[in-house]
Amino acid sequence: MRQSAKITITLLLCALFTLPALAQIRVNPKVGVNFSGLDAKLQDITAEARVGWNAGLDFRIGQGFLFLNPGVHYYSYTARLVKDIESPDDVKLSDETTIQNIKLPVNLGIRLTGDNGLLGLHVQGGIVPAMVVGVTEKQDFFFDKNDLNTFTLGANMGVGVDILFFTLDANYEIGLNDFFKDAAGRNNMLTVSAGIKF
Repeated sequence: MRQSAKITITLLLCALFTLPALAQIRVNPKVGVNFSGLDAKLQDITAEARVGWNAGLDFRIGQGFLFLNPGVHYYSYTARLVKDIESPDDVKLSDETTIQNIKLPVNLGIRLTGDNGLLGLHVQGGIVPAMVVGVTEKQDFFFDKNDLNTFTLGANMGVGVDILFFTLDANYEIGLNDFFKDAAGRNNMLTVSAGIKF
């Protein structure tokens, strides 16, 4: 048998064994909004993270009761910056900036109902490593990416519902370490996302 034929047969056999595994993977692109409850005092600046948006992909790996639920997501938070100015009138200068993160959640999910029916309900929980990728700098504030911890870790828990191929998820993330380098404050966040699965 020729070498090329052997390679072709080997590739076909690999594909046949791989297809059942691939059939157990569902892709779930989604977009959403997030709400942070983070306040921190950085020298003469108070930073208050509030509402933001997010977009990304989740993967559901496995059939049956349990499934692995990793993902990759881009998060943008809106942060309000307030600067105290020493003056008789106690003037405060304020502006808004955005903080951009990449999050890589690794969750374990439990299907409370079936996966292929009209309505599906599941819960999930796990860890969320995150990396700050940028901060929109403002002219009147000395606040940039260097004021933040580049890598943070969170604990995630949530619930989701599937209606046909549409998905709706609500997740709450608890920050496990400080979001800012030189100030105490962990970024606890509620995220609500909608998407599709295929």
